[in-house]
Amino acid sequence: MTVNPAEEITALGELPTGIDAAEAAPGVADAYGRSGTWVADALGRAVAAGAPVVGIVNADIRLDLDSTRRAALLERAGRAMLVCNRMDVGHAAQEAGPFYRYGYDLVLMPRGMAARLSLEGFALGVPWWDYWVVLDALMLGLPVEVVQCRGVRHLAHAQAWSQPAWRRALRMLMANLGPRRAELGRLGMGEVAEATADLLVAIAPRETEGYPLDEMMTVAGTRFGIELVRFAERHAWSLD
Repeated sequence: MTVNPAEEITALGELPTGIDAAEAAPGVADAYGRSGTWVADALGRAVAAGAPVVGIVNADIRLDLDSTRRAALLERAGRAMLVCNRMDVGHAAQEAGPFYRYGYDLVLMPRGMAARLSLEGFALGVPWWDYWVVLDALMLGLPVEVVQCRGVRHLAHAQAWSQPAWRRALRMLMANLGPRRAELGRLGMGEVAEATADLLVAIAPRETEGYPLDEMMTVAGTRFGIELVRFAERHAWSLD
């Protein structure tokens, strides 16, 4: 299934057999200044489809997975959340490229696990949704594994990254994290992670009050993201 904003549906053209298009719930553009799909909407539709393993893949990812790799991912995703780093390539014929550690472009998990996540307010096409998926699962005590697979490939393209959208999404993450601060503490992510989280929870609602809160938010958010990636990578493996 592909879940797209209304303005993108007509541009999809003919889809491969077995893939249906669904119109995404509105509101992402109003919230973040660019079109997109709510993560809760997309994953909720996947859960409703009834498959034992569900997930999300970013639209700019090419999946070159043979039957062996697909079977391996499905087997492990039946027991844990798998968050996959992408391999960056310049063109479809490129054999190998660097993996990007600081993002998860394919997320797979048991259907029952997906139903437990709290994803309201996060959007595909906007940063931080993938980090929140990981953090939410970890705070719930659910197993999370980081995977590097050569078949999860990201084709180079012009970037649509937006600093204001990045900070808006980080504010959303911190608004969700603040009431669950004790759960974060029980994870044992370390002093730097907890200190940056506390700073961000305090300043995120006040970012517009003046210099240098916006710069502090950018620096602290970047560092908190690094700490989360490192923590998640305690359970990491590669699929060659």
